[in-house]
Amino acid sequence: MNISNSQLSRRAFLGGSTALAAFGVLALAGCATPAAPGTGAGAGATANAATKAKSINFYGNSLGEEALKAAWQGILDGFSKDAGVKVAPVIYPYDQAATQLALTGRSGKLMGVGQSGGWQVLTPMNVLADLSELAEGLGIPQGVLDSYTMDGKLLVLPLTAAGIGMITNGEIAKSVGIKSGMTVEKFATALEKIKAQDSSLIPYAAVTKNPDLKDAVHWMWGFGSDVVTDDLKCTIGDAESVEAMTWYKSLLDAGLTQTNVARSDARILFASGRAALYDDAPLASTFVKTNGAAQNIIDNIGAIARPTAGGNDSYNRAWGGGLFASAGEGELTSLEFIKYAATNVKAATALYEKSAVAPAAKSVADQIPSLAADKFQVAFRTEVSEHARGAAWDRVAVTAQIDAAIGGGVATILAGQVDVQAGLNALKKEVQGLLDANS
Repeated sequence: MNISNSQLSRRAFLGGSTALAAFGVLALAGCATPAAPGTGAGAGATANAATKAKSINFYGNSLGEEALKAAWQGILDGFSKDAGVKVAPVIYPYDQAATQLALTGRSGKLMGVGQSGGWQVLTPMNVLADLSELAEGLGIPQGVLDSYTMDGKLLVLPLTAAGIGMITNGEIAKSVGIKSGMTVEKFATALEKIKAQDSSLIPYAAVTKNPDLKDAVHWMWGFGSDVVTDDLKCTIGDAESVEAMTWYKSLLDAGLTQTNVARSDARILFASGRAALYDDAPLASTFVKTNGAAQNIIDNIGAIARPTAGGNDSYNRAWGGGLFASAGEGELTSLEFIKYAATNVKAATALYEKSAVAPAAKSVADQIPSLAADKFQVAFRTEVSEHARGAAWDRVAVTAQIDAAIGGGVATILAGQVDVQAGLNALKKEVQGLLDANS
């Protein structure tokens, strides 16, 4: 399995930083320069009737990435053969996705299907089709669907849906009773047992360094804070978020986590046997091998549901990707393509075996033998992915900027530069400002 760096760093709803850049490009370009071939409805297309087409475009980066190219080409070829439709690739690097989509959307020539990276830039143009009916009966986690839904319309159908979950060294976890369904108090006690057993071991290599400190969000959710509500009101600084960050900092103060750890550091610490737990995507099982882990670590890697407080639900920040369709001309053909990509078991199997990320549709994932045979992936799906939740700000173009702000604010708290309440109050003001300016 060959996973590119860009695959490893992206998340389902990422696109904010490039989206922000895209708006700058639009201003310079006068919103007029076509970026891709095609003839279509363009801005305001949702007012036009949905039609079929003999040719649609496929916008995205995966056909340009060696690891995923064959699997995606198989999807395009399979659909073309079945439907008698030409699917023309429009390939761009992942970090240019939002810019390219913005330019094409503004040009009035967006027509076809696109990969979700940067999709947020298209929503103000009202050019995306409603995919709600395609999701019915697929068993995609509702928390993931919600994050792609605006004004009651599902604008992206998730093809893969996972989360940033808790990865365990199963041998150590079992020895101290770490398992799914724990309260944060019992979890902290178990971490203390790990430290007591081996003082050289980092019990939990939690992220304590930006830019990955956006991980604070799923802890705030688990303590009961909305962080940002569906109508884009920031609640950071409420009692629940203060309690969450006070607890998170207490782990650091007690030596149960370690300062200055980014996710890339945590992967190495875990693979080398120097950490018992950390947070990561389902690609964690690949990382332990590529980082030279001993066989007993490879054999015993596991995943647990994130501990919570006060009886709240367990949440993990969503991670994955999906497809959108332009509305109007060619829309019906684009919907057929997306349905094929999401439900064809042969295509989904090829994509899973190249990406190590399970299909979002449970009805499809359950039919993939190689997925069912991988005990780590099975655990990750049930303990992490089924508790995945997108953030409300994933729908706006400055997603990454808000994540960076959250990470920066939490970093100052962990460093002791400001107390928790004052730090979160300042963070709320910063995040709300970004939301107000971009929604």
